[in-house]
Amino acid sequence: MKIAKFAVLGIAISAVFLFFREPEIIFVQSREGVTDIVVKKFPLTQRGKLSWWKDNQKFLKDKYGIPARDKNGVYYIAILDVNDGFKKVSEADYTSWHSFSRDDLICFDEIKSESRCIEKNVLMEITAGTNGKIGYIFDGEYIN
Repeated sequence: MKIAKFAVLGIAISAVFLFFREPEIIFVQSREGVTDIVVKKFPLTQRGKLSWWKDNQKFLKDKYGIPARDKNGVYYIAILDVNDGFKKVSEADYTSWHSFSRDDLICFDEIKSESRCIEKNVLMEITAGTNGKIGYIFDGEYIN
């Protein structure tokens, strides 16, 4: 009986830590209406992700100038998980800023280090069209 109580308590504490973890922005790169935000400890649920975005819009605008629209007034933002951190990629595998190499990495030219790539793990996408309508994409599903 004691073991069951400790197991339930352990699970409850773990759930609290997962639910209340504070997201951290690691890196932001923006150009021509496209912005990548690399984060760690991002909310796990769709509702939590959307709440984080809405709660932090002023901070993101003030600190990073995002969302940054292109000349047509549209923008795309990808929020990416840093996973195990930045990785090195050989120049032979590195094709561009959004690498389509076999490792499925996204590399950032603004980082002046050999370790400038992360595994491609998109947590959330935010889009705005010319009509000003904002949409959100979670796991490939578009929500407006």
